Amino acid sequence: MVDSQTARAPDRGVPRWAPPPLVVLLIAVSAGIVGGRSAPQPLLLWLLLAMLGLVAWYGFWRQRRHDLAGFLLCLAAASTAAAGHQVYWYAYPADALGRFASDAARPVYLEVTALRSPRPLPPLPPDPFRFVPSRERTLLTVRVHRVRNGDRWQSASGRGTLWVDGPLAHVQAGDRLRLLARLQRPSLARNPGEFDLRSHRRGQRELFELHSRFAEGVRVVRPGAWWSPRRILGRVRQACRARLNTHLQARQAELAAAVLLGARDELSAERVEEFFLTGTIHLLAISGLHIGILATGLWWLLRLLAVPRRSAVVAAAVFVISYSVLVEARPPVVRAAILVVAFCLARLSGRRVATYNTLAAAAILLLAWNPTQLFQIGPQLSFLAVATLANLTDLPLFRPAEDPLDRLLARTRPWPVRLGRQLLKSLASLCLVSTAIWLVALPLVVHRFQLISPVAILLNPLVWLPMSLALFSGFGVLVFTWFAPPLAAVCGRVCNASLALLESGVSWAGELPGGYFRLPPPAVWWVLGFYGLLAVFVAARRKIAPRWRLALLMAWAAAGCWLAYPQPQREPELRCTFVSVGHGAATILEWPDGRTLLLDAGGMGVPTSVVRAISACLWSQGIRHLDAVVLSHAHADHYNALPGLLERFSIGVVYAPPSMFAQPPEPVQALKQAIQQAGVPIRPLARGQRLAVGPEVCVEVWHPPQDGIAGSENANSLVLGIEYAGTRILLPADLESPGLEELLAEEPRPWTVVSAPHHGSNLEEQQLFADWAIPAWVVISGASSARTAAAQAAYRARGAGVLHTGRDGAVRVTVRHGSLLVQHWRQQWKTAVPGEF
Repeated sequence: MVDSQTARAPDRGVPRWAPPPLVVLLIAVSAGIVGGRSAPQPLLLWLLLAMLGLVAWYGFWRQRRHDLAGFLLCLAAASTAAAGHQVYWYAYPADALGRFASDAARPVYLEVTALRSPRPLPPLPPDPFRFVPSRERTLLTVRVHRVRNGDRWQSASGRGTLWVDGPLAHVQAGDRLRLLARLQRPSLARNPGEFDLRSHRRGQRELFELHSRFAEGVRVVRPGAWWSPRRILGRVRQACRARLNTHLQARQAELAAAVLLGARDELSAERVEEFFLTGTIHLLAISGLHIGILATGLWWLLRLLAVPRRSAVVAAAVFVISYSVLVEARPPVVRAAILVVAFCLARLSGRRVATYNTLAAAAILLLAWNPTQLFQIGPQLSFLAVATLANLTDLPLFRPAEDPLDRLLARTRPWPVRLGRQLLKSLASLCLVSTAIWLVALPLVVHRFQLISPVAILLNPLVWLPMSLALFSGFGVLVFTWFAPPLAAVCGRVCNASLALLESGVSWAGELPGGYFRLPPPAVWWVLGFYGLLAVFVAARRKIAPRWRLALLMAWAAAGCWLAYPQPQREPELRCTFVSVGHGAATILEWPDGRTLLLDAGGMGVPTSVVRAISACLWSQGIRHLDAVVLSHAHADHYNALPGLLERFSIGVVYAPPSMFAQPPEPVQALKQAIQQAGVPIRPLARGQRLAVGPEVCVEVWHPPQDGIAGSENANSLVLGIEYAGTRILLPADLESPGLEELLAEEPRPWTVVSAPHHGSNLEEQQLFADWAIPAWVVISGASSARTAAAQAAYRARGAGVLHTGRDGAVRVTVRHGSLLVQHWRQQWKTAVPGEF
């Protein structure tokens, strides 16, 4: 007889692997969002494709043709996502205030509602390289209702950010306000590789910014209702902040507010920079780490109190949702909350948690809420970290012993041995998780931040314990202060010590040699290829041997080192790039032999912002070393970014006018000290000297003379003249009378490209200079194009094309034998056509 067990269907072998369905749907949704932004089509077309896809999917699904039905469902999802992204990105009401905003600030009188409580921003610490004094500012998110047009009010709409000089203690969330402010659009990326704030704000549907110089000018015309959710939330946050100030020292209270309430804006830029450089910035942004630690702690506390398992799961989910509301439901918190609640629901239903499906479901919900999250670095790193953790759970280190005999032997060991082995296992797990997440996120981090922090591999496991203690004790302060003040005081001491230890560890790690270093960003195609390979390896991990996976990844990394970074130019050419730094100056000169020179490096604003702009431009052109830096004169808007650049780039030599470092002012001496500490020599340059940059290039100093002239610092500005392949470029920095008269005394000769002296100010001097130089192109380095309108008109009247870095972005002049190419930056390099500028 045939056994009944063998009479069943024949063995078909190992089932074919199929990707999780929600992962496939997420890929389709992401593709639709990318398509909706990169190739915008009429909205009705996307909606029509979505409807046709759904109808066809239903028909094939009824016929049980599941493969084709699944494809059509993905097509419908992609089309719906594209349509949703277009609506989110482009659809605004006709009265949206952002439609009337421009790059130039204009005064407006508005009626708005405060959507959140004001967020105070501390003044920047004293800095010898910042000559604009810093004071306390306040940041407030508002929704516009009306704008005054002459003597009447008219409706307006839109959400934006209000910056106020001074505190707004009299304003609470939900208040109706009237204020006089300057309206403008968020700043656009004006240099290659620079962060695009305008696109980031548009992703939050904020098309404008408001700037008010006086807090007294922000008037409350109607307080918000006491029962308003925004007002209640604002009061609860203020109460929590007050409790932290009561039980913690001032410095630790600021840090506790950042890690518990999401008030990172209150931390100084220097403190945030320490966490950023050491790869621990995620500790300051409330995300899955914080919510996971708090939810896990609550779970174990409830289990110790003998609370039933299902009740503990429900309590954890409710806690996560409530905590997300407390920290104002910022995107990182929403991502983590969706994941935790999804896992809790799976636990309650008694179903096995499908990690990738759950992760994909959270991503789909997040993209439905805000499609632009797909392009933001925060969500990308967050989901990468969770996906990495999901893959690590298959390793033996994270699984309990399967052999009953091993478990029995483990229970028979003395408790100190068991505790020691468990601690060692936990430490090994933390180190493995830290290293794996660091390696997986590395290409994306380098691409976005141009930073590698090897010290993060060591630091992250070490700070896990003080971070957990700080979160538990800090939350204890917020809870016990209402009914058990003595316990709140104890928790405050623990939180104070934990945060002090945490910050000390971060500061120590930041001073380790080789703890972090900067790199130019790799190409986009290489980053996408790296994560594409990882996805293939995860999907086919049982078909591809580990050694082959490692070999392929190493080969791709080698390809990235060789091909992904911009290669040195092969065709001999001279490039002159005027970086857009606001009111300041920075000019990158790339010689035909591959060497580089930076003329000036400064701006009127905060030095760190100027450093970021210049660094982004240098890295985008593949420059990691500057052979020379030339400083034109001793005004901070021409040199205050150099100390920051010394930390990011190697520099061969610094040239300056002979009298520059003989000056007593503190900023100049601080600059000299920073250069000497970096081990960079300082050499003088004066009229008549030439720089050796190759046989075909002539770089001559036209001003000042060796002993200088009687006059201001501007009058003694260093002037460089460059000649290559029949093209002449003149860079006079801030030259003004009487130094300008000495230059104009030279025999007039036409110059192909010139930078306008002193940022285009003083119309009479600009006219004299234009008559002498007879330029074909003029570049004005400044913040506001409107202030130099008369000078621009004077240059155009003499037949020159005029480009302004504040209006047109960075300007690049490329000289090859027999050709001249002038371009400006607007999300990409665009050719400047004579007659249009």
